[in-house]
Amino acid sequence: MLVDVDKAWDKLYAKLQDDDLLDPDKDKTASVPVFVKMRRAAAIAVLCICSGAVVLYLNLQKEKETIVSIYNGEITNTLVSTLEDGSIVYLSVGGVLNCPETFASEKRQVSLRGEALFDVNSDKNRPFLIETEPALVEITGTELNIKTAGKESFELSVLHGSVNVTLKTTGTPLRVESGEMVRLQSGRLQKSLLPDRQQFDRYTQKMQFKDERLEHIVRVIQKISGKSVIFSDDTLKDMEITIAFDHNTVEEMIGLLCEVMNLNYTDNENEIIIGR
Repeated sequence: MLVDVDKAWDKLYAKLQDDDLLDPDKDKTASVPVFVKMRRAAAIAVLCICSGAVVLYLNLQKEKETIVSIYNGEITNTLVSTLEDGSIVYLSVGGVLNCPETFASEKRQVSLRGEALFDVNSDKNRPFLIETEPALVEITGTELNIKTAGKESFELSVLHGSVNVTLKTTGTPLRVESGEMVRLQSGRLQKSLLPDRQQFDRYTQKMQFKDERLEHIVRVIQKISGKSVIFSDDTLKDMEITIAFDHNTVEEMIGLLCEVMNLNYTDNENEIIIGR
């Protein structure tokens, strides 16, 4: 089940307004990084505000499934999140991603509004489904970029693997392979060759991690740098941190992580080792 992000934001805004926590001169659509966990149970809302992020827990009865809604309110940074199955999402500014806290056994389904790069873990028995307003994308494992804004705006580029894109108005799937892209034009999906594979690089130039496990951050660094990074102590993997990188090298990113978390690292020719 997908969450109505606009309705959730309106409820949050009303709560802030009632508690005199808003500047009356500011528009309620001003960008604020939002991480929303929504549980379907009774009408209780607990509000926490810290580090520029708002966390809202809504309990609405009926189902027990927990939906996590992630909103990137950063000005320039890509918000990088690792999902429950290990897939990585690079969410662009203004993007909203809704996903279950734990994926179902038969499929992994999320919804996207805005633009994001997906690095999806392969699982042939559990397809990864991305729902946008105009189309549904089905993946088993690949790396792709999606841009969407409303019913008439959709663009998808595939760097690795292949996907099926189904336009909701027609119901007919279109196969898009590695090195190809598809764009919604005049109500139809138009496929062409990918003109620039470098478009994927911009997602990793300015990255923001919010309360992310150290193991997940290091995995992202390994993927974008190609350099092996290991832990001398497995207990370090579960440490959580909020941190941002801006055009940093792999050595600089590891150095910043270790400095903030009071850790040490050694940089050998073939790998970096993180320890206490």
